[in-house]
Amino acid sequence: MKWKWFVTLFAAVPLSAALLALQSCAGEGGPTSSTGGLPGVTAAFRALWSPDQQNASYIGSEACGQAACHGGATDGDEEIYTHWKETEHYTKGVGCERCHGPGSAHAADPEDGKNIVKLPQSSEMVVCGQCHGPIFDQHATSQHSKLIQDPVEEAIVNPAQYGRNSRCVLCHSGLFKAEQMEGLDIGTLSNEQIQEIAEETLTVSPHSADCVSCHNPHAKTGNLTDDGKEVQLWRKTFNTDTTAVAPGSLAASFTAFDHVCAQCHNGRGADASDAKLTSSTSRPNMHDSNQFNMLLGFAGYEGVGPPAQNTAHATAPGQCSKCHMPDSRHTFTVSFDKGCAPCHTTADAAARLTSVKDDILNRLLSLRTKLDAWAQQAFANPLFWEYTTNITAEGFTPPSQASVPLPIKRARHNYYFVIRSGDYGAHNAPYAKHLLTVAEQQVDSVVSDGRSFTANPYVGLTTQQKLAIIEADRARARKADMKELDN
Repeated sequence: MKWKWFVTLFAAVPLSAALLALQSCAGEGGPTSSTGGLPGVTAAFRALWSPDQQNASYIGSEACGQAACHGGATDGDEEIYTHWKETEHYTKGVGCERCHGPGSAHAADPEDGKNIVKLPQSSEMVVCGQCHGPIFDQHATSQHSKLIQDPVEEAIVNPAQYGRNSRCVLCHSGLFKAEQMEGLDIGTLSNEQIQEIAEETLTVSPHSADCVSCHNPHAKTGNLTDDGKEVQLWRKTFNTDTTAVAPGSLAASFTAFDHVCAQCHNGRGADASDAKLTSSTSRPNMHDSNQFNMLLGFAGYEGVGPPAQNTAHATAPGQCSKCHMPDSRHTFTVSFDKGCAPCHTTADAAARLTSVKDDILNRLLSLRTKLDAWAQQAFANPLFWEYTTNITAEGFTPPSQASVPLPIKRARHNYYFVIRSGDYGAHNAPYAKHLLTVAEQQVDSVVSDGRSFTANPYVGLTTQQKLAIIEADRARARKADMKELDN
């Protein structure tokens, strides 16, 4: 994978608190004095302005909100200007031009869309970073600030597949997500429109997710944080209605799921039904993003009887954000002292995670050993339990999938379901353990003549060595995703 880091002047040099910290807000428009009001316009934000806008003057939000201008523009409910006046931005003096730049040139020639900051430029984090300095700095260290270029580049080459059909770019491009949140339906876009937004992602806004991917800059939404704050989130932080991301769901559904994190961090229609496992044999049918499926405990092959489905993590206020965003921290990383409190002490959380991770890795390698041994006995090749794309990637011709028993297909689904979630038990240890137990039972069920499997060759390895083996399989599944889409 190719990664593009989000690098700006802000990340490159130390900044004084006055530059980015949110001060007591007053006034509107451009720079204010250091004695009060909003911080001055940053050089990085000014760099987004066109040459005409560089020489423009501020006209005020009242001018922008005139009926002949943006006062008549709606967001499907009321006028955007009206909704903005209900937000905290309004009460603190953060007006239109604070985010879009001085408006006189735009007012004089509104048909010229190049003399005001708008998408894609307005999705850049430096816009919000003028005031939200600490959050800006945190986001710059997060995985969301990076860009996995491959799906975006592929959308330029094959816009129908990576854009309208699979809709990969809605979660691999913050700009596409921002456009979706503003009402764009990617399924209706032409090839040229998809290619244009993909190009702008690579050249203007190279991030997987940015501020406006999650936050509506113009209006309150009623989607509150886990501690009841209105931060203008486009989607909910808590949702246990999994209909939109249920097994077999389609891209138009699971990319529009009403959950601010799980609209992307879901298994993209992951399906453990026997019919799906029989018909879909080229690659694992869950994407490398099935964290919400694991959290709530659905879409693995569960066997007979009720599974150990979920834990208190699934019903914690805010779900994902409860642990990954304590104190509204935008690194999205979990720290034991904040993310796990008050349910666990730091020591308890660390000990539990170490124990469960080691247990899950051991179970995964035990299952992998059994699958290898079964394939060696059945086909004289330990790789032949795998999905066909993974086999061909190693230079072999896969066996007919009709000769691979259904229990093996169930077991390999669970194997990849657990490793592609990437948390190794942290989100939902009981469900992960249940899936791996069922998977081993499935493999055992196809050995009816008393044959015994070889000893586990992974005994004695360190946790990091075990993880490296499992992560190599996870990386192989990612490559299979791309190859399948290209075909």
